[in-house]
Amino acid sequence: MNRPNAYISAKRAPRRSNKLLKTSLIKDNSYIAAHIPPTAAMTQASLLRMINRYGMVYVKPKHGSLGRGVIRITKQGTRYVSHAGVTVTTYTSFQSLYSAILKRTKNESYIVQRGIHSLRYRGKVFDLRIVVQKSPNGDFEVTGVAGRIAQGGRVVSNGAGGGAVGTIDSLLTPQQRSVAMPEIYKLSLAVMAQVRKRWPKQNEIGLDIALDYNLKPWILEFNTRPDHRMFILIGARNTIAKIVRYGARYGRKYRLSLYR
Repeated sequence: MNRPNAYISAKRAPRRSNKLLKTSLIKDNSYIAAHIPPTAAMTQASLLRMINRYGMVYVKPKHGSLGRGVIRITKQGTRYVSHAGVTVTTYTSFQSLYSAILKRTKNESYIVQRGIHSLRYRGKVFDLRIVVQKSPNGDFEVTGVAGRIAQGGRVVSNGAGGGAVGTIDSLLTPQQRSVAMPEIYKLSLAVMAQVRKRWPKQNEIGLDIALDYNLKPWILEFNTRPDHRMFILIGARNTIAKIVRYGARYGRKYRLSLYR
């Protein structure tokens, strides 16, 4: 199938990129907190504690975006395996693993987050991008849902990391959708309401959500300036039209084109 060429530009709102700050903001709500993987500033102690407890963690730049710099670490017996990009490395001790991570992170602030054993699509990791926007009548609404699929042996699903996109219908069975989607919508709207308590002028967010094998949604992170190009790539013209129409009401402007 031919992929559409896409171009997007938008009137930029300030990016709030601090992952720990955003996590702490929404954890104040107990319902939302139950859907957030444990997350902490990465230190030698916190990394060791969390990998021993959960067996799999993700290490991410505190201010990163587009999946850059993300490392998955798993404990396999007495060995530790890191997976960054397409590179998989095995370490015989935690100290050798941590030393390698410090060389890679180069004194940048990182976080460590419990890894979620999530649903796969043809053996590949995927998550869901959920867009919530303020509607013309003043309520908040989920206006976009799409899947992001890791490719080429990678552990991140972002487009910048070589990820592909897919529709919800292609990624989830009808039974899975009937169970998972109502809860995802409820959770996404709750996050928007919580964000507005701190940032009352925030009119749009994008959430990255993974589903575990019990179909529980887990919030990997949320973005205050989401990228909508994935909806262009799956040909979701009605979704793009709604996103643009709603954004125009609160001053966000997009220029989009879609060619097949």
